Amino acid sequence: MKTNILLVSQELTYFKSVALRSLPKRYLHLAEDLAQDAILKSIEKIDQYDSAKGNFKSWLYRLTQNVCFDAIRKLNRLEIVPLSFDVVSSDYSSSENAHAIAAAEVKIIRRAMHHLNVRDRQLILCKFMFNLNGKEMSQLLDIPENQVNVYFQRAKARLKDLYVKAA
Repeated sequence: MKTNILLVSQELTYFKSVALRSLPKRYLHLAEDLAQDAILKSIEKIDQYDSAKGNFKSWLYRLTQNVCFDAIRKLNRLEIVPLSFDVVSSDYSSSENAHAIAAAEVKIIRRAMHHLNVRDRQLILCKFMFNLNGKEMSQLLDIPENQVNVYFQRAKARLKDLYVKAA
């Protein structure tokens, strides 16, 4: 258990990336706060983790998503409107031309991702952003393990088609 607590405390970037993916654009400014809340909650509930039910990383992912979803529900009830809608883009260390090309590619991929259904988007993110394997995705998304690879291949093909059409 002590090892798990140390692992949790060192994974702020993982929690933040999950929070960024789980929040709508208008709440992205809350990602770091919610990531820290998720860390605290995971430390408080570490004794509830059962390794027989799944991977520790999947448990952390789901816990972080739930923290974000709870915050969204709470904010929607309060009808709070964020002051800033700005999204901070990543800095690229290469030339301006490479930056422009990379930014255009990211924009096309994001546009294509928005056209995917929720399950396809989740499968793509789990595989490419969080590097989860089929068993972990199965547990996280409540999809039979033998179907995960089939669904993932179809989602990847749809994303590729949308990307080609948009490019």
